[in-house]
Amino acid sequence: FADIHVSPEGEVLDETTWRARRDDWLPNDADHEYVGSLMQPVTERGRFASWIAPPRIGINNQALDFDYVRM
Repeated sequence: FADIHVSPEGEVLDETTWRARRDDWLPNDADHEYVGSLMQPVTERGRFASWIAPPRIGINNQALDFDYVRM
């Protein structure tokens, strides 16, 4: 399927049309930079990065602020 050019709506396109519109449909450099800016590491005990959901309970029923990794 790598050689088939299809729009997000499922319309099969010729290569020229697809290349002209692909930047409207696929992530560009600005999108990658934005996602990278969101993904800031968090290393404080009991804290979670803003881009993940905290678990309901820790591994093996440990507290969420359990020191799993010692740095």
